[in-house]
Amino acid sequence: MNVTPIDHIRISDVVANLARAQDEKDWERFQGLFADRVTLDLTGQPGEPAEELTAPEMTAKARAIIGGFACTHHASSNLLIEVSGATARCRAHMVAYHHVPTPGVDHLTMRGYWRLDLVDANQRWAIRRWAIVRTAPWEGNPNLYDIAREGASGDLRDAP
Repeated sequence: MNVTPIDHIRISDVVANLARAQDEKDWERFQGLFADRVTLDLTGQPGEPAEELTAPEMTAKARAIIGGFACTHHASSNLLIEVSGATARCRAHMVAYHHVPTPGVDHLTMRGYWRLDLVDANQRWAIRRWAIVRTAPWEGNPNLYDIAREGASGDLRDAP
């Protein structure tokens, strides 16, 4: 599985843009990173089955959660990339910091990795499967996702 320098750069850009799109709440950029159909795999989180979504559904789901955070910071490292023809796999170590102003503990940090399966779609790599795997205990308030989701619901009413 020979990875060309161009494919390595293009796939690394997908990882960087996935982190950036979430941190900047740039939902157009976010949606553009995915194939028409994508599998979101959160089975590394207890009780979360993998689900098949369209790119717009994936974007709406992310927006419903990430949109409620005052800020996030996703930092990736140690990318391992394999390419086989028009498909690729990438594993990126991830530290994701999430913040919502709230009494008490107002942050949550996840440590683990993203496992991305990609497909070459018209000379660009598009994500067709995104697995988020937590490899260490949460640091901070594990209820922050619920708090963010409640906050994002008001933002979505105003969305175009």
